[in-house]
Amino acid sequence: MKTKTEGKNRGTFALLENVAPNLFRHRENQSYWGVRKLEGKRFVHALETVDRKTADGKLAEWLGDLKKVDPGNRDMTLAMLLEKYESTRIEIADSTRVGESGRIAKFRELFPRPMETLVARVLNSDIATWVGLVGQGKRSSTRNQFRAFARALFDFAVSDTVIAKNPFDPKIIRKAKKEPIIRLIPSSQEFEKIGAEIRQPSWKLEKGRHGGQRPAFQHDSADFAEFLGRAGIGQAEAVGLNWEDIDNAHEVIHYRRKKTQRAFSTPIFPWLKPLLEKLRVEAGPNPRGPVFKIKNVKNALRGATQRLGLPHFTQRNLRAMRIKRLWEQGAGLTHLKSE
Repeated sequence: MKTKTEGKNRGTFALLENVAPNLFRHRENQSYWGVRKLEGKRFVHALETVDRKTADGKLAEWLGDLKKVDPGNRDMTLAMLLEKYESTRIEIADSTRVGESGRIAKFRELFPRPMETLVARVLNSDIATWVGLVGQGKRSSTRNQFRAFARALFDFAVSDTVIAKNPFDPKIIRKAKKEPIIRLIPSSQEFEKIGAEIRQPSWKLEKGRHGGQRPAFQHDSADFAEFLGRAGIGQAEAVGLNWEDIDNAHEVIHYRRKKTQRAFSTPIFPWLKPLLEKLRVEAGPNPRGPVFKIKNVKNALRGATQRLGLPHFTQRNLRAMRIKRLWEQGAGLTHLKSE
């Protein structure tokens, strides 16, 4: 039972008798209650026990919690908390902001209590109900994102002295188990067919697009897709690759991880050399700057796989193909088998 103010609990308070500082006992059912006056308001809290020793412990804990809450925040509602929380999230990445804005909107729409509810009155069961509603029919990872948001929101309320304890109970609102990830990986034969299909000089397109001809950057797309599959590198790292990063003398390519900005290197594999030599010839003498002119081949891959009647392989699937082959060969960075 939650703490109540004097005005909302006059009937109960009339039945309480003082037995110790801040400790009262109900005349009828012998249950113990805590009573404390702060900032002109009397707070009455059910200790939910008839045992005196247990009541003393719960009273000390409740009085300690009262000290952790700023009196000026006691009337903060869920709507006010969300607004304040959003105002502190100005430095997050744009992609993160989009997802978080959606979760905040779902909180306002589906949380089982009105947004005018005091934050102090929210129960773990309220949060569990909301996580269940927004996670229904969603992937485990999506449900876990809503769960993490709820926990972070009320952690913020605790750190901002709105409430003394987070009502979110991770033992009750457990993480959903991740579904097994099944990745489609093209075979070497399928990979070669996809590259050749992208390079085809002409094919019928939707009416009104490119005059019925394959776009001029078809070879750029094919080169990019081939590089992902032969180098085993992610799309973001390939986009950031410059000619200066390719060390032909030591047969090494230097990359920088997009997400972490950490540098790493891979060998110039024997099966990758012909493509790099072709690209260097096309780039002219002493090329500098980005190796590739495009940033992704999503559309080219989708079109090629559809025309070939193959599964829809993504850019990540091309990278996974090479990593799988290297793993099967037991290859390290210095001892690699040629195809």
